Amino acid sequence: MTRAASRRAVITGLGLVTALGDATDVVWERLLAGHSAARAWDDLAAEGFPVTVACRVPGDVGEADPARRGRAMARRAVSSALSSAGLGPAALPPARTGVMVGTTMGESAGFEASAAGAAVDLGAVSGQVVAADLAGWLGVAGPQRTFGTACAAGNYAIGAAARSVTAGRAEVVLAGGVDPFSRIALLGFARLRAMSSERCRPFDAGRDGMQLGEAAAFVVVEDEAHAVARGAELLAVVAGLGLTGDAHHPTSPRSDGSGMAAAVVAGLDAARARPGEVGWVNAHGTGTVASDAAEARALADVFGAGAVPVSSQKGAFGHCLGAATAVEAVVSVLALGAGLVPPTAGLRAVDPALAIDAVVEARPVRRRGWVVSCGFAFGGLNSALVLGAP
Repeated sequence: MTRAASRRAVITGLGLVTALGDATDVVWERLLAGHSAARAWDDLAAEGFPVTVACRVPGDVGEADPARRGRAMARRAVSSALSSAGLGPAALPPARTGVMVGTTMGESAGFEASAAGAAVDLGAVSGQVVAADLAGWLGVAGPQRTFGTACAAGNYAIGAAARSVTAGRAEVVLAGGVDPFSRIALLGFARLRAMSSERCRPFDAGRDGMQLGEAAAFVVVEDEAHAVARGAELLAVVAGLGLTGDAHHPTSPRSDGSGMAAAVVAGLDAARARPGEVGWVNAHGTGTVASDAAEARALADVFGAGAVPVSSQKGAFGHCLGAATAVEAVVSVLALGAGLVPPTAGLRAVDPALAIDAVVEARPVRRRGWVVSCGFAFGGLNSALVLGAP
């Protein structure tokens, strides 16, 4: 994704629903303090799951039907994003407002019910229903897309939103990701031996796996001229999205991190940014041994060993699948505004074999120009979203 010469895509609103909280200011303070939402869940233990620690949003999120949980979470996050942007649904230009959603499972409870023998219309719980529900709820008919690109899906959605804006196809796009908690995913990751039963500790010398989370996160991506004309506060510029495909292995990354590095370079090139201008890398950082090592090699190759602060949000929110990079994009915008790098929750002792400056405690950003937010999914789907201060 590159910027069109005559248009610029900016972020004007932020919305979250996470296990760490919903209000962006509260979530930001908890991140700076190194908090984690991970805890053991009695229902998972009672159901016999081998891993019972997870990051889950408490309660029914305003929707009692488990097979509509994702849509309810998405509506809440979008409502917050619009409020943050100073936009009500009536103020949206209907034909020029789009919806872009990243998700892995869609309404996972529907698939779980089907696996248990219930008669379920799987088309009614697949990922595309979230974008359709949001568009109908808001009464908009602009570009609508769903991205099922696993952990990179939120980056895909936000990048596609920016492209729609810079190409002149939309003035406003609600973009982000959602995945409600999935027992299917929990069991799958546990059988892959990718889960930690204690704490997710990205880049730690003793890291032993990830924790599953759930979330919805959306941003308002807007044409800069449209935003300025209505007096909106510009929070960030969506400057570039780098994408690569490893075609290496269904679950394991290339050990040399070359595909990851290529995505970061592509994102920087699209943004016309140099590695030395980046103030922080919001890392994928799952806490698994192989993925963290490959990512550290990739970042050292692009930026130089220890040349840029690196931290991960997975220890705080858990791995929120298709919502992960959307949550991390919101955190990246908050960091740009505050001029602070949040720490890596759960990180105790940085693995000395990793040639990165892994952030243990919050610190000021030395260079406030750019943030690179990375999302590296199964199948070698590598993404790097480049966000800039407005």
